[in-house]
Amino acid sequence: MPQQQPGPAPDPDDVLVVLAHPHGDVEVPLADWTRTGPGPRPLVRPVAARSRATGEPLPLSVIPLPYRNDDESRRAIADGLIDDPWPP
Repeated sequence: MPQQQPGPAPDPDDVLVVLAHPHGDVEVPLADWTRTGPGPRPLVRPVAARSRATGEPLPLSVIPLPYRNDDESRRAIADGLIDDPWPP
């Protein structure tokens, strides 16, 4: 059985991510998140994503691994498997 090929990468300006923040969740474009990251709160991370154009929920896999800032991405960075997108 042939493997299904992934579709084209979504437009980072169309993807909105919900960031879990101590003072309340915040929704920002993926393009902004990839540019700025968590800032002074290193554990802030995306917890949901949706299309700005359609409002449809999107899987978190639309966020490239280095920018997910979850346990998996932080472990991969610490292990040297991927570069830190927001070095100190």
